Amino acid sequence: MDVSLEMIDVLLAVTDRVKTMLAQVELRQEIAVGFEDLVSAMRSLLAGKKPVVAVSLPPIPVIEEPALENFIPLDFVLTQTEREKVNNAYLIGHGVYQVNVQLALGTLMKAVRAVMVTQRLEGMGTVVKLLPSIEDLEVGNAVCFALLVISDELSEEMQREVLGISEVEAVTIHPYSVADILIEVASIRPEERVDLVAEEKPFPASSQPILVVEPKGTGIGASPPASEVANGEGNTQVHTIRVDTVRMDNLINLVGEMVITRTRLVQVGLDLKTQYSTDAMVNNLNEANVYLGRLMNDLQESVMRLRMVAVGTVFGRFPRLVRDLAKKTGKEIELVLKGEDTELDKTVVEAIGDPLMHLIRNSVDHGIESPEERRASGKSEIGTITLNAYHDGNHISILITDDGAGLDLNRIRNIAVSKGMIGEREELSENELANLIFFPGFSTADKVTDISGRGVGMDVVKRALNNLGGMVDIKTRKGKGTTFTIRLPLTLAIIQALLVEVGEEIYAVPLSSVLETLLLNRTDIKTVGGLPMVQLRGNTLPLISLLEKFDLPSPETASNEVFVVVVGFGDKALGLIVNELRGQQEVVIKSLGDFLNNLPGIAGATILGDGKVTLILDIGSLLQDVLVTRIS
Repeated sequence: MDVSLEMIDVLLAVTDRVKTMLAQVELRQEIAVGFEDLVSAMRSLLAGKKPVVAVSLPPIPVIEEPALENFIPLDFVLTQTEREKVNNAYLIGHGVYQVNVQLALGTLMKAVRAVMVTQRLEGMGTVVKLLPSIEDLEVGNAVCFALLVISDELSEEMQREVLGISEVEAVTIHPYSVADILIEVASIRPEERVDLVAEEKPFPASSQPILVVEPKGTGIGASPPASEVANGEGNTQVHTIRVDTVRMDNLINLVGEMVITRTRLVQVGLDLKTQYSTDAMVNNLNEANVYLGRLMNDLQESVMRLRMVAVGTVFGRFPRLVRDLAKKTGKEIELVLKGEDTELDKTVVEAIGDPLMHLIRNSVDHGIESPEERRASGKSEIGTITLNAYHDGNHISILITDDGAGLDLNRIRNIAVSKGMIGEREELSENELANLIFFPGFSTADKVTDISGRGVGMDVVKRALNNLGGMVDIKTRKGKGTTFTIRLPLTLAIIQALLVEVGEEIYAVPLSSVLETLLLNRTDIKTVGGLPMVQLRGNTLPLISLLEKFDLPSPETASNEVFVVVVGFGDKALGLIVNELRGQQEVVIKSLGDFLNNLPGIAGATILGDGKVTLILDIGSLLQDVLVTRIS
């Protein structure tokens, strides 16, 4: 039989249905899904007729709140940080759930049970809040508690895990929306509200949680073959092995600690040479340090290669996504993938899936026009979305390009003026106007759709990429199309950095972002529109004083000359005003943890040779801040 669109629709629907059945088998459930419609459709194909089959769409990154009968959403009294964490997860497609747990009557150690439930759920996602708290459970008589959980696991799977804990009598899981909580709670009559701390009061009965089955083997979690076997003459040789990612991360951490220790040894050797310059043992120590440095560089490079993963593991999920979305919107779209073999750090690969999906959905929904509109404007009825990845120095660039209508810059300007973001007479370049869509809450959507989100703008994408030390840029031409360019570091573990002195502090600037260094006279720095600038080879270079940016005390005596470190991504450049340059050094990036995460302008911390902790600058965030400051 010749391959046709109808045949592909039926076969994809069969694949989805079988995966749903397998998921129910894995959960030891009866197979509850039917298949008669698909059997009928395949028979129609065999008879040469066109079948009618409802094609299932992939999960939408923005989870809609279903109307659950008798479900009472609880106000978890979230802090601002917790609310942002939940909203960000909600907007980029992670599941956000309220997990209600009811313990058996007479349970003695309720707080211990709550800790066990929290630990089980932490293994499947992130527990944001427990209500009531552990302290309240210890002193109170409640037999119920609730957890707010971010997870991509199946609701049924989470339910099964928690029910495996002794003295847990019932578990119900419901999709949860922080944005709607105030409205929904306000609409509940006081006598209907749940008092979680009330004595021996269970949760009200509610409908069964929704089961969302994610296709396996289509995302970055898909496992590679266990081994590639080469058959020799009567012998079987295993050329690859699978290693648990936890062991790999431990190896990376150990190499990082060795880099820090080697830096310390080098510092000790230099100090000894200053004091005992003629001592032969000191010279031998420094020679050993040089050799150790070469070995460490080779070891580090080998270990980092182990973490490199082809970006195609992420790209592979998008052909089906684009096909189904195009079918739903009535558009004809061709997806072109390039550079799938380009490799970058596993941590980066795992984190870019959601931002890429958000951008592609926007290209399908807002970028590509309908076949009628494309025909009227003289274009081919088939729109094209191109996803391209390639190495750009020590970074990777990912381009999402569509040949659609492009951004309506006049409309963007009018919305920005109406929101008070810019003045009516303020002149902005096309690039600056396009970047306005990254402002929090900015949206050009006429109506909310279930394809590209809830009209919340692109600030979530920008924030997610900034957290990876990257940035996103837009180029658009009306009627021609739009290109989103994402630039990311190849690795997030060990980097070369330029150490700079600002006041009494030392900061590390990723060397991959450093373009050049300058020594300027303060009189050369001019202020334009409230921002310091300097003329560099005929171009205007915006400047940031790190002393002012991080609110550091000014030195008592200020020199007439300052050092400027020029950093940039692509065609964007920025000058960082510092007091001194301290040379380059290999540094290990350490996370600041959840409490200090997402600090503006800071990507992490490292430990120097003298044992002091130094902050690493987030160049992408600083560049984006300057762009926003110039616009606003």
